[in-house]
Amino acid sequence: MKKVFFVLSLILFPIFSYASSMSFGGGVVLTSSKSGGYGEFGVSIYNNSSFEMRNLISIDGYGKNIFNGENSVGYLGITEKITFGLSTDYIKNNVFVIPYGFVAGGFAFAGTAGSPLFEAPYSYEVYAGLGADIFSINNLSIFIEAGGGFESLTSAFPNSNSVGNGFARINVGFRGFLDK
Repeated sequence: MKKVFFVLSLILFPIFSYASSMSFGGGVVLTSSKSGGYGEFGVSIYNNSSFEMRNLISIDGYGKNIFNGENSVGYLGITEKITFGLSTDYIKNNVFVIPYGFVAGGFAFAGTAGSPLFEAPYSYEVYAGLGADIFSINNLSIFIEAGGGFESLTSAFPNSNSVGNGFARINVGFRGFLDK
């Protein structure tokens, strides 16, 4: 486990050290298969006067019931999201709604009554969608995102689909933006 975190820190350090601006926030997730919340940290990896790409990393917590309440599952995971859209420097662009698209992937530990949290099975998910930051106060936004994707469990659940299950997803939350 320590090796995984070490490799992730080596990969992510250059992205964070050269970032032009940072953001922090959190949100609520509702999907067709689970619900929960997350906290996120983001950096701008490319920004010109009108286009921006942001890298967002979040720590997620979900709950899920499989098969009508049997086999309740708790998830603890990490997600990597790349957004691309209008620049979040909304004052320069004279707009207060910033639309964007995103692609994301995540890994989660899944725990049940018969399986401790940090042991198999594990969950993987990939999803994409559209979102918008709605600025109400200087450097603070409320966001809403909608999209979909698929998730897969590695093993050990009865009747689980190892290829993956599709889902629809809605995220609602807030972001605060800090300039470097």
